[in-house]
Amino acid sequence: MKTRFLLTLAICASLFASVQAQEFRYGLSVGYNHHSTKENMPKSGFHAGLKGEYAFRGAAKGLYVDMGLMFSSYGWKSVPYYVMNENTYEYESRPYYLHIPIHLGYKLKVGKNVSLFLDAGPHFNVGLFGQMKQISSNLGEPEVVKTVSSNVFKDGTMPRFDWGVGFRAGVEIARHVQIAIGYDWGMTKTYQNNPDTKFRTFVASLTYYF
Repeated sequence: MKTRFLLTLAICASLFASVQAQEFRYGLSVGYNHHSTKENMPKSGFHAGLKGEYAFRGAAKGLYVDMGLMFSSYGWKSVPYYVMNENTYEYESRPYYLHIPIHLGYKLKVGKNVSLFLDAGPHFNVGLFGQMKQISSNLGEPEVVKTVSSNVFKDGTMPRFDWGVGFRAGVEIARHVQIAIGYDWGMTKTYQNNPDTKFRTFVASLTYYF
C-alpha cells in the first residue's frame, strides 16, 4: 500500500510539472493536524504532499481553485471506561489517509510581496492503513496493550472513504511561500461502532510553490 501511494505521488508530480499554463502552479506542503471527535479524546497528527493552484485570470482578479494530494495521519483515543470499578479499557486508533481537498478561494494583495487569502470547499479521504489498539489495566497492575485490528480499513472497523468541508486562511509571501491555518468538519462517522466519531480537525501548514 505504501509503495502504491508513493507511486501515485510520483505520477501526480510529473503531471503537475508538465502543465505549462501560467495560471497553474504546484508546490510542496507540510503541516500539523489536531484531531478531535465528540466522543473521544483529541490526538495530533501531520500531513505532507503536493498542492496545486489554478488562478482564474480572465474571470475575477484574485479568484483561484486550490487542490491537494496529501498523506495525512489522523487519530483518536476513547475516554477510559470502567468494569467492576477496577478494570479500565481504552481504544486508540491511528489511521492514515490520502487526503484530497478542493477549495475555491480569493487572494487579496496587501503589499508589494504580500497577499492574504481565504478558501473553502470539500475534502475527500481515502483510507490507506492503520491499526486499532485496546489498552486495559487493573488497579495496581501495568497496562496491557492489545492490537484488535491490524488494518482498520481492510476489516471494516473504519470506513475507507469519508468526506467533509473546511476552510483555510493565511498569508502568501513573494508568491512562493504560504502559511495557513484552517479547520475541517468531517461528515462521515469514522468508527462503525460509534456514530459520534466525525473528525473535527485543526490544521496549520507551510507550502512552497515553485
